[in-house]
Amino acid sequence: MSACLELGDSEPAPTGNPNAKPARQHAWRESIRHDEHGNSQLPKHQTLLYINFDGDSHPSTDTRSTLERALTVLDRAYEWSYEGLLHLIAYSPLYFERFDQPLPENVVLPQPRALSPFESPTFDTQDAVVHLASDRADVVLEAEQALRGEQDQANGVSVDAWITDIATIDSRRTGFVGAGLPANHQDAAGIPDSEPVPEASPLFMGFEAGFRGNQATEDYVTVQDGPFAGATTKMIANLRQRLIQSCESICQCRLNLR
Repeated sequence: MSACLELGDSEPAPTGNPNAKPARQHAWRESIRHDEHGNSQLPKHQTLLYINFDGDSHPSTDTRSTLERALTVLDRAYEWSYEGLLHLIAYSPLYFERFDQPLPENVVLPQPRALSPFESPTFDTQDAVVHLASDRADVVLEAEQALRGEQDQANGVSVDAWITDIATIDSRRTGFVGAGLPANHQDAAGIPDSEPVPEASPLFMGFEAGFRGNQATEDYVTVQDGPFAGATTKMIANLRQRLIQSCESICQCRLNLR
């Protein structure tokens, strides 16, 4: 944590108000940056914590209360914005197998599957994933440590409950996006050093994403009724791409089209 403080601002992050955040966890659009054309720009630093709840049965009342308290600390400690912290928790289909009572017949939670016949993916089977996001790397790291029980304060707010009291963090993934970050971290494994990543590129491959109108709106993807009303579906993929082979395939397609 100390080694990463230089990544953050010298000023404390803005504190939060749990009553001011939107009811929908995935409602980030109004709380992130936008460019001059209205395109969404995701927070620069992201951490995903995959967790398995202790025991084999459904979570107890105490487990649920501890989880709620741990996440509410983050709501009090950080403003719900890219300058503070955005976060959500998503549950996997396997999590719901902990319960004896089945879901309503009109609720279908399919297990993950390969999207094409030539894929052989390894599926994530943890109970849930906690997603932390902020423009400030120090905020993401501090929030994670607060959840892990490694901090007794988060942005000056006392921490009195930890996810690690009720669950095991099985996997941790991190990432970043934003102009200049890929160019500054081009020494990452698997990134060719033959050509520099453009300074203005938010992604390693040199292009931009998140254009307005190329994705469904938050309202459109929100579940309207039933036990999951107000929620949505989250899909996470960890892809490995062979850049040289991909470029060769693109060139071959262009030749064929001509």
